[in-house]
Amino acid sequence: MALAVSLPPSGLGFVENIAFAREAETLGYESVWIAEVGGNDAFALGSAVGAATERLRIGTAVVPMNIRGPALLAMSVATMDAMSNGRAICGIGVSSPQIVSDWNGQPYDRPLRRARETIEVLRRAFAGEKVVYDGGVVKVAGYRMMPAPGRSIPIYLGALNRRMLRLAGEVADGVVINMLGESFVPTVVAEVRKGAEDAGRDPNGIEVVMRVQCCVTDEPAAVREAFAHGFGAYIVAPGYDTFFTWQGFGDVVEGVRAARANRDRAASRAAVSEELLDSLVVAGSADVVRGRLRAFMDAGVTTPAVHVFWPDASTAWRTMRDLAPARVGG
Repeated sequence: MALAVSLPPSGLGFVENIAFAREAETLGYESVWIAEVGGNDAFALGSAVGAATERLRIGTAVVPMNIRGPALLAMSVATMDAMSNGRAICGIGVSSPQIVSDWNGQPYDRPLRRARETIEVLRRAFAGEKVVYDGGVVKVAGYRMMPAPGRSIPIYLGALNRRMLRLAGEVADGVVINMLGESFVPTVVAEVRKGAEDAGRDPNGIEVVMRVQCCVTDEPAAVREAFAHGFGAYIVAPGYDTFFTWQGFGDVVEGVRAARANRDRAASRAAVSEELLDSLVVAGSADVVRGRLRAFMDAGVTTPAVHVFWPDASTAWRTMRDLAPARVGG
């Protein structure tokens, strides 16, 4: 099983993440995927991990594509690639209005067009071209990266819904998915493959990375309960609400939305069904978690990334170590 880890796991500080990634490399994990939400800068952490490791691929999964200008985004990716000696993967997504507009004061508009145009600009920048680009939402007037990275850094697209998944298949090197169960993976992967086929590309060449909410624990019920209480922010976020409805959890979406509008935390928790928790939360013994990870791969995920969301550092270390490929024969 080719496993990855997701950084940062809950409970670990910035410096601890570097040690965590270094040990993951020695234990046989093949890549690390770094989130950027409200804590670390993904490119800074990725560059630090790149300097501290020798083999791991280092991807961002994902950074919001429009809280940095196009030139700065390209420079950030190239820096991480240089610090890792050519092991970087640029994972970008359109994110959410809260992160893009409320936190960073940037417009959140025309996400599909923005994703396509951002990828076009990054490809040109990585090739060392002088970029003059007048798109519908992305504008660049004469930027040239010096020096260019010397390779075409892979670009992965975070995607939830049909059109973005198809765009990933059409123009990206990989897709990053999140918050779904193994039973729905074939539906999502089929959209990516459709996008690749329509563009005349080999769908088997598109890597499917998935952050899996994992926890090796003796108390899976407590983990599920904590996830259920913290789930509301995702269920009502634009993009995620339609994604969960697509998965068949429309009643959960509406229940959580109504409860949050009334500031009723108990009702918000009650609206999160056991079926949804069964789908999203991978918790229990190492054998149980490993079996679920294999099921995700059997369903079409190329690279499952172990993400420990339980806010306790010892649980993060235990999960990473107990699932280590080197300890279970790969």
